[in-house]
Amino acid sequence: MDEPRKLTLPQLLANRENSDETIKDACAQLIGLFNATPDALIVIDHKGLIELVNTATQSMFLYDEKDLIGNNISMLMPDSIKNVHDGFLSTYLQTGKTNIIGKGRKLRAVKSNGNEFSIFLNVGEVANSSHIQFVGIISDISEQEIQHKILLKTKEKLAVATRLSAMGELAAGIAHEINQPLTAILSYSQAAKRLTNTNETVNKEQISDVLDKIATQALRANEVINRLRTLVKRHSAQREKIALYPLIYEAVRITNLDERMQGHKIELNLEEIQSIELFGDPIQIQQVLLNLIRNAVDAMEQEKGMPVEIKCRWLSSKEIEVSIMDFGMGINADTSSSIFSPFFTTKDTGMGMGLSVCQTIIHGHGGRIYYRSRQPKGTIFSFSLPVFTELQASVFQYLQEFKATGREK
Repeated sequence: MDEPRKLTLPQLLANRENSDETIKDACAQLIGLFNATPDALIVIDHKGLIELVNTATQSMFLYDEKDLIGNNISMLMPDSIKNVHDGFLSTYLQTGKTNIIGKGRKLRAVKSNGNEFSIFLNVGEVANSSHIQFVGIISDISEQEIQHKILLKTKEKLAVATRLSAMGELAAGIAHEINQPLTAILSYSQAAKRLTNTNETVNKEQISDVLDKIATQALRANEVINRLRTLVKRHSAQREKIALYPLIYEAVRITNLDERMQGHKIELNLEEIQSIELFGDPIQIQQVLLNLIRNAVDAMEQEKGMPVEIKCRWLSSKEIEVSIMDFGMGINADTSSSIFSPFFTTKDTGMGMGLSVCQTIIHGHGGRIYYRSRQPKGTIFSFSLPVFTELQASVFQYLQEFKATGREK
């Protein structure tokens, strides 16, 4: 004989013919589920008055149940969003438009001790109730936000570390680059001194010419220092409209400071991007370029005289590709799957963070980074980025403001 079909919890509660004992068991099960849930569960009426809370709500907000029941849900909200929430409820009741019902959203909340914290809220309407009710499911995401901030700071420190690592490898070239204008300044200064100490009539034009040359060489040394200072300074991501052509050209100028570039040259094929603009962080994009160019030079350590080629092309009307090509030995199958992994390197020295940081930067700009083999030998590393649009800039600005204020405009 078949066993009687067991009813679900909602069916048990809805069936008026059930015995008091059956209904009592069903209610006990419901309360057990309600209080076992790790998220805060709050039931409110159409005025926002709290009718029911679970144990997690009391723990999360540091209130006893008696302090919550009958009070407005706004007591758990900071002043900045209290009026907004009441307006959402009124709008829904009057028009049926769901601004928050059935949609998850990130908000700020406040505990009984006044401390604010971040939550993720889902709101739903209680169906078949004797009166209008809403249930809110609240997750405390403050710890997630802390970990996210720590991760961002760690990524920033790694980015700075890779730039400092590049600086260390550039040290010899930097010394040579700065020593040239300093030597010239010394020579011109000695020449000026000789001109002023001569018994002959001082030629003002000659003195002026020498001083102009001293100034030119001083500016040259200052330019080198400023370029490198920009490269290694602690930097928070700043998105702006940037011209791609001068960004690549400046990266090439910095790379040419490296003594390893002796015997190599960089060939540019940038005709297609003379007027291309991107929306991003110029320092971060330049860092990607520097890492890829230096990697290309390292790959050709045994190929003296071979150039590094940089080429740009359109992938679509909204996307541009930048490729850095070398004539090295290429990437073998054993290392290809780990090439973008943190701390993976095939070099005797280095942190193994260069390509990983590059990938993080490019993905953060809405682009892709990839590589392929070059024939007859060598490797092509490419990254693609969306070109600048006014919509892109406005959306980014809106998101930044939303993150800063915790609320929509």
